[in-house]
Amino acid sequence: MSIEKQTKRNTLILTSLVLVVCGVVIYVFLKVQLKNSVNEQFEALSKSTESLYSLNLENQTKKFDTELDTIISADGLSEAVAKGNYEQIKSIVTPYYKHIKETNSGVDILTFRSYEGVTLFRAHKPEEYGDKINEKRKLITDTDRLQTSLNGFEVGKYEMTYRITKPLFHNGKYVGNVEIGINPTSFIKDLTKILNIDVGIAIEKSLLNIMLNPTALSLNDKYVLAQGSDNLKSHFGHTPHPNGDGEFFKIDMSILLKNHLSETLGYLVVGFDTSEMLQRDKDFINHLFLILAIMMFLVGNILHQGFEIILKQFKKQIYTDHLTGLKNRYALNDALVSEQSHVLILSNIKEFSLINELYGVDVGNQILIKVAEAFESFALEHELTAYRVAGDEFVVFKEERIFDVEKYNSLVDALHVKINSLKISVEGVDEFIGIELYSGIAFDHAHSLEDAQMALKKAKKQSLPYLMYSQQVDTKEHSQKVMKVKRTIRHAVEHNNIIPFFQPITDRNGKFVKYEALVRIIEFEEGERKVLLPDDFLDVSMKSGLYITIAKSMLKQSLDFFANRDEKISINFLPNDFFNATLMDTLIEGIENFDSPDKIVVEITEQEGVENFERLVRVVKQLRKLGVLIAIDDFGSGYANYAHILGIKPDYIKIDGTLIKNVLTDRDSQILVKSIVDFARELNITTVAEYVENEEIFELLKEYGVDEFQGYHFGCPTDLLNSQDMEMK
Repeated sequence: MSIEKQTKRNTLILTSLVLVVCGVVIYVFLKVQLKNSVNEQFEALSKSTESLYSLNLENQTKKFDTELDTIISADGLSEAVAKGNYEQIKSIVTPYYKHIKETNSGVDILTFRSYEGVTLFRAHKPEEYGDKINEKRKLITDTDRLQTSLNGFEVGKYEMTYRITKPLFHNGKYVGNVEIGINPTSFIKDLTKILNIDVGIAIEKSLLNIMLNPTALSLNDKYVLAQGSDNLKSHFGHTPHPNGDGEFFKIDMSILLKNHLSETLGYLVVGFDTSEMLQRDKDFINHLFLILAIMMFLVGNILHQGFEIILKQFKKQIYTDHLTGLKNRYALNDALVSEQSHVLILSNIKEFSLINELYGVDVGNQILIKVAEAFESFALEHELTAYRVAGDEFVVFKEERIFDVEKYNSLVDALHVKINSLKISVEGVDEFIGIELYSGIAFDHAHSLEDAQMALKKAKKQSLPYLMYSQQVDTKEHSQKVMKVKRTIRHAVEHNNIIPFFQPITDRNGKFVKYEALVRIIEFEEGERKVLLPDDFLDVSMKSGLYITIAKSMLKQSLDFFANRDEKISINFLPNDFFNATLMDTLIEGIENFDSPDKIVVEITEQEGVENFERLVRVVKQLRKLGVLIAIDDFGSGYANYAHILGIKPDYIKIDGTLIKNVLTDRDSQILVKSIVDFARELNITTVAEYVENEEIFELLKEYGVDEFQGYHFGCPTDLLNSQDMEMK
């Protein structure tokens, strides 16, 4: 046998051995992937269940809260509860309960109680009434004590239910409460209609003395399965599974069941039978392995003949840009053929043809190489793929399922900052060469490159750094508006055009005792001075990371201006501002440098959703130690409720402007304003009324006992920094 034939034979044996080993490795790998796939699918299903549960819990709470409000507001009900009139309560409530049960099968309980805890009427068991004293459960006692609506899970004699309570008032006096109970399994009923799942409830062992269930199965040292299907009982009882697939029965216990005090009472136990899922994945893997085996044989044969090297080299030649080493237009075309949603950003160099004319093609090529390196670096940093598709045109590309306009506006901003900041040094040229980009953005379209080219062309025409084109997102107006506002804010920051305007606050005699600082941006359009209000720019500043810069500028200018004045200065803060270390450092430094800290009023303005109220209270206490005064803005709306007032203990309460606007004509507004003034007076808190527009409102509020006043009747916000000739009262 010749050496050539021996070599071929040895190569064939080696190739076959490699193929067999690879086949075994791939099969083992696929088996492991099978197990991982089932676990991943189970985890995804568990997360979906938890998300659906949370969403339904929130929606159902709002829904039944509204249902209870409707029942409570029924004519004669509060009077019937106050008098303990069973028959009257029954006649009023029964139609409502019948409607609720027809539309909500998960409702198990609707009970009315007197303020003494006597059960007056059970809509779900109307035959049980009279002299049934409530066992003083924590939910009910807290409802009686706080006289407010509460909700949470509760363990009863036979099952755990989700309870919502509401206080009842008659002629302004608390007379009792109403309670509705909902089966927790109803919160995932949508999923049980789609999937074959089992649902149960695990509770703490300490609660078994409440729930009369001697057959409860112990899960661990702390919890027992109090309610559940046969499948769940079989799983936890280690008995044979009814369908013989017990090893594939998986349990999720991630859904917490909490009472109204946020204490965990147990878990919603959800069981999934994964046998069908496993069999389906097995079939898929077997077919996949067969296909891979055939492909491996073919690839092995190609490798044996040496074609692999040729194919790789050919592919590299076809899909790589020879000048920059980036992927080229052919590679991008292949990526665009995919059905995956994607984002494509097309950029080209501003007036690149002039660079070629001034410095020559060789210098132009060196610049393209430097720019390509910057694009590749940016792409790696942001998990994108970079391409050079023509001349001075570059693309960054990413598969993206959900398109976020703000995210990609910021991304393109970052790309432009990176490329535009390049100072390129090339051989033979004494000076650094700087460049600028135009860009067009497109999302999820078979012709996204063409769409991006259209956007790029329009950006050039309108002298904008970039524009966005998308069939799914109307970005033409919105994106241009956002970009314009961003440019305005950045220009204002760079040119000190963030200006505090000050609005006076008077005492009962009309004397100016305090000013509130209100943020404004000064903009010049065609030489004309224009004042932008917070609604024009504040939201964009928060999303673009410029808000803290604006807040710090406002804070420093306001404190500097009022350092030598007799009036107090009131400065607005959002609750979450107190958790920003940079802003708080600026505030503390300003307070320490202020001669009379008791002339500084830190005004906590309304914002939905305080991240951590206890933490906010701690920060406020620290500020008090520095000598400043504290005010709560917009009291009567939003987060500023009575409980928060008691926690913060402010020096001032600013009554919500919507109440003041209507106080002359709206009876409800009058009642609320009076109650706020009385509440504040009891706590020795100064009240301030905003939106005082005329003398009639001023005089009425003085009758109510309001201490200080703010509004156009006394003066509009004014740029005092640049206009010192205001008339003082």
